[in-house]
Amino acid sequence: MAETLQIRNVPAELHAAIAERARARGLTISQYLLRRIAQIEGKPEVSQVLDAHWARSAGLKRAKPGTAAALVAEDRRR
Repeated sequence: MAETLQIRNVPAELHAAIAERARARGLTISQYLLRRIAQIEGKPEVSQVLDAHWARSAGLKRAKPGTAAALVAEDRRR
């Protein structure tokens, strides 16, 4: 069975922007927001992405801080 969510104190400007986006897609506000929530929940959180990155890159050789900036500056001087 479907559950109900309620969001209170939505600023008028935000409500208008959401309503316009929903209307442009031929959806109700509820349909539009349900799709957006599903999109958001289908993606990993930033902390999960960073944890996975650090786990994959453990043990890799890293450049010293400032190396990239020095290389870009050198390239620009050419």
